[in-house]
Amino acid sequence: MRFITTASALAATAATLFYAAPSIAASSLNPLEIQGKYFVDSVTKDTFWIKGVDYQPGGASNFQDGSDPLSDPNSCARDIFMFQKLGLNTVRIYSVDPTLDHDECMSLLASAGIYLVLDVNTAVYGQNLNRYEPWTTYTEAYMTHVFQVIEAFSGYNNTLGFFAGNEVINDNTSAIASPNYVKAVVRDMKDYISNNIIRQVPVGYSAADVLDYRVTLSSYLECGPDDEAVDFLGVNSYQWCGDQTFNSSQYNILVEDYANFSLPVFFSEFGCIQVLPRTFQEVGTIFSDEMSVVFSGGIVYEYSQEASDYGLVNISSDGSVQERHDFVALSTEYASATTTGLSTASATARPTTCASSYGNIDGNLTLPDTPAASLISNGLNSTFNRGKWVDITVQSTNFSIYDVSGNQLTDTTINGTDSVPVSSDSATQQTDKNGSGGSSSGGGSSSSGSSSGSGSGSSNGTSTGSSSPSATSKSAAVANLVRDSGKVGGAAVFAVILGLIFA
Repeated sequence: MRFITTASALAATAATLFYAAPSIAASSLNPLEIQGKYFVDSVTKDTFWIKGVDYQPGGASNFQDGSDPLSDPNSCARDIFMFQKLGLNTVRIYSVDPTLDHDECMSLLASAGIYLVLDVNTAVYGQNLNRYEPWTTYTEAYMTHVFQVIEAFSGYNNTLGFFAGNEVINDNTSAIASPNYVKAVVRDMKDYISNNIIRQVPVGYSAADVLDYRVTLSSYLECGPDDEAVDFLGVNSYQWCGDQTFNSSQYNILVEDYANFSLPVFFSEFGCIQVLPRTFQEVGTIFSDEMSVVFSGGIVYEYSQEASDYGLVNISSDGSVQERHDFVALSTEYASATTTGLSTASATARPTTCASSYGNIDGNLTLPDTPAASLISNGLNSTFNRGKWVDITVQSTNFSIYDVSGNQLTDTTINGTDSVPVSSDSATQQTDKNGSGGSSSGGGSSSSGSSSGSGSGSSNGTSTGSSSPSATSKSAAVANLVRDSGKVGGAAVFAVILGLIFA
């Protein structure tokens, strides 16, 4: 069931108008949107190619509420400086506490030109789907957490999208039990965003690259009504190891398998460690015409060194950071990878009906009814604070940073290349349901590099963010007007919005 209202349609119109409004503070970091198989800048319409890293110091399996990678500005300043050295434009985070204050860290990321792909699940009980018995965990309480994450991060222009799940389906049992529940979560997220959020932030899924259902699962997630289909797909793939080519790595097969996928697809994890040191030779191929006709770039696993040995940096218990050899190699490859003039493929029609069955995922494909209909219709409690960009107070970290040879860096100032509009003049900043737009209190972020568990879940079948790869590998006035449009009338609201823009 789709919960769409006049308010949501007006909200979308308002958001579009705001992007072009001349009275609004300009920012060169615009929201991204989807056109056919690609992410594009919503203003310039330039294709966006993802150069990213997975970022969850301490590991997603060890996550606990009370801190997360975006809750401590000093730690964020440290790591964003390193992200700029790597040449990133995207980070993926697996677990966050939506009740914390993320405003300054997200503002720092935006000033550095970096977007966020965010998973909505965590390893905390009640904040993920059990892959083997998803009906036991697909509850109103679970969806409340998911909607809180959406509320907390949808107000930032640099939120690229949300992952509804990560490797929930990763074996034969989960392939039968979970696909329709994953798709139900996607549906609920998209319905909540359509009904309660001004900007339609894309919703996707991060898939384990399992040959048995690589094509069938992506086809199932892609099909059906707009509110049930994913907007994009991430693939966790570790098949390029050491000295390989497009063909020997079987990247050519990946391109063939996803050639008919109508939506953006990218590597949500890559970086095999079977051959060390990693040279990241695959980066040049990922950003080549051979791949760009299907893939939109990729995200390397992972930033901090954990027990699984995929780290680009070491984070010490005192919060200091040192580059590893992998960091140097990746920064070199990302710097060499040009995205100018890459070939792109024409848009193809997305299948609006689903098949009766899909190979190797032949469980019940009918979506369960949502347990959160009231939340989708009415939104969360008005006291829940939606994130917004703020003035930046920390541009250089207090933590020490060392290069790969152990030399301490003296200037660790973030290069703020993008302006960040703040307060009520922000083009697409959003407010809470009372129009106050305030922030919640934050907490410190742990920077110790502790051990990580396995990519998609624990032994009880819960699905969380990866903490090591799976072996299967705008303003307050307008916001209030939009929300109250059903009471005062759409035409009146639209007239007032135009008055606000051109006043």
